[in-house]
Amino acid sequence: MFRDFTFIFSWWLTIFSLSLLSLPIVFHIFSKFWDNGYIFAKTLSLVVITYLVLIFGIFKILPFNIAGLVMIFLILILFNFFFLFHKKRYLWFLKIIKSKYKIFLIEEILFLLILAIWSYIRGFAPSIEGLEKYMDWGFVNSAIRSDFLPPQDMWFAGEVINYYYFGHLIFALITKLSQIPSSVSYNLAIATICSLTFISTFSLSSNLVYLSLKKKNTYKYIIAGLISALLLTFGGNIHTVFKIAKINISQNNNQFVWTKSAISKAASSYWYPDATRFIGHDPDIKDKTIHEFPVYSFVVADLHGHMNDIIVVIFFMAFLLASFLTQKQKLNWQFIIFSGFILSLCYMTNAWDFAIYGLLLAIFTLIINYFSFGKQSFITTILSGLLIILFWYLFSLPFSLRFIPMMEGIKISDGHTPFYQLFVLYGGFWIICLPFIFYFIYSFFRRSTIYNLKSKFSTSDLFILSLIIVANLLIIIPELIYIKDIYIYEHRRANTMFKLVYQSFILYSLCSGYILVRLSEILKSKFSINIYKIFFTLIFVIHMIYPYFAIKSYYGELRLYRGLDGLTYLKDLYPDNYKAILWINKNISGQPVMLEAVGDSYTTFNQVSSATGLPTIQGWIVHEWLWRGGYDAPAARQSDVEKIYLSKDVEETQTLLSQYQVKYIFVGDKEYEKYPELNPEKFKNIGAKVVFQSGKTTVYQL
Repeated sequence: MFRDFTFIFSWWLTIFSLSLLSLPIVFHIFSKFWDNGYIFAKTLSLVVITYLVLIFGIFKILPFNIAGLVMIFLILILFNFFFLFHKKRYLWFLKIIKSKYKIFLIEEILFLLILAIWSYIRGFAPSIEGLEKYMDWGFVNSAIRSDFLPPQDMWFAGEVINYYYFGHLIFALITKLSQIPSSVSYNLAIATICSLTFISTFSLSSNLVYLSLKKKNTYKYIIAGLISALLLTFGGNIHTVFKIAKINISQNNNQFVWTKSAISKAASSYWYPDATRFIGHDPDIKDKTIHEFPVYSFVVADLHGHMNDIIVVIFFMAFLLASFLTQKQKLNWQFIIFSGFILSLCYMTNAWDFAIYGLLLAIFTLIINYFSFGKQSFITTILSGLLIILFWYLFSLPFSLRFIPMMEGIKISDGHTPFYQLFVLYGGFWIICLPFIFYFIYSFFRRSTIYNLKSKFSTSDLFILSLIIVANLLIIIPELIYIKDIYIYEHRRANTMFKLVYQSFILYSLCSGYILVRLSEILKSKFSINIYKIFFTLIFVIHMIYPYFAIKSYYGELRLYRGLDGLTYLKDLYPDNYKAILWINKNISGQPVMLEAVGDSYTTFNQVSSATGLPTIQGWIVHEWLWRGGYDAPAARQSDVEKIYLSKDVEETQTLLSQYQVKYIFVGDKEYEKYPELNPEKFKNIGAKVVFQSGKTTVYQL
């Protein structure tokens, strides 16, 4: 465990060191925040450095190695030098450090604490196996091995990754700087997103309250920040209580039994993924959907785009709020360019979020400009929006040049969700938000002039209103339309609903702490306030039950600590393959093609390419079917791999090996499983040299 602690500390120290490069500009952007947006320096440094790595790598200006990174750091240090010494800003910077260092220290300790706690939890089930972990880890490993970008597709040799890999590149960057093995850094990456999500949400939510209070009250904005951070990072929904009650009734002759034993028995039958697979699954119908939320992502630990982008979208929302604390009725070029930049990062990390947070930007700017300047601001707002889209396009263009979108068009939804199921998933948030909406509508119609409205509502009020509007729209959209993809008809709405309502959950959670404090301020009746607080507390407790079941189930009740190395599971499953992977990572540099058996998606096939980042001819077949826009190319490669392993025609084998520029051939457990008639002696006959052997596992070099 001590070794794991050294990994955690080294990882934290790397992130902390990088964050220093962004502190001056972050203090400038978030100058009106009570904490000056300190925690957002981590996110900004990570995304800016990664973006520079991407651009310099794509255009082959700087390689993705330590020397190239040092050059990038020098560029950023030079920028900070000019920024701080222009108009003697360094005096202002030092004053902030001196006056608020205790705040920064507390946030830093809290970040490290949650990073350590979630890393510790991951240590009870660290295996990088199951769901889509092979894919995510493979992306990271391929990026680590890359000198220039885009990274090679480890499952489609000769082609680059055709997916949203920016988030994976962020963690490849930290891994390369910290020199921590990627089998460990994968789990640290999950813990990092968890911790940054909590602290970033705390900062944004607490500042929403801080900026709205006429009389500053530290207790109120700290409480609001903690509530939103807990709900967003670790909260579930009403489904846990709903499902346990349903199980209780089914176990007791259609009656709910209130005894402790009956409730415990029902609770023991609850399976935590059901909260993310409810619509279309319970009851079972041909309209199966997905509706996950952050804590589920942190528990199952797929390093996927929708999770990687959480910290980016929270940063974007904080930037959006900070930018409108001083409204100006004219084009703000800094806001336009930086908004385009952040939205491009969202697109490259999880493309759906570009559209979602572009929508939030549009709605918030329309609302706040209307309340500030009236109808005459519409033209400026629309022009700003068009310019932001232009800069989004320019910033994301280098990525887009080698990326082919996977959508197949928009379809009208013929499946619709019963209201009670939506209520089970989001009803708690609706109960929290509705009184605020009623208050807003009531005040809007009471105060008819723009001046009166402006004096009534703060910037934070309008921001929260925008979040609620967008959150509701994201739930409504899959009931009307969905994006067509390769998935079968029964799962037609699944991906659209998943990507949209995931963000709904984030937006609702972010609103919750603010709304509690705001309504406590504006409601005149103590009875009404107390009733609302009772409902809020009940909902909060119900939502916070979920992580107990999820963590207990996935992590074996936290009984056996296994450490942070996510590769050690192979010691038991495929010990010889495990030894081979360690040898490959130690002895093979660059990205030569290594042949291994073609595997079905979501299996333990293609473990070598995933764990090493070395490209193979064809990996998980369904994933490549999605990424390559059709089945023909993956199917042809699958056939070619089978011929290489099984064909008795030496000339055919050599031709195919040459065609795909194969340098190494892997023969291990999965190859014998896939191709039972495999005779490895054939590779010796074509001149392949054995460079590694352990048991039945052999690595041949051509």
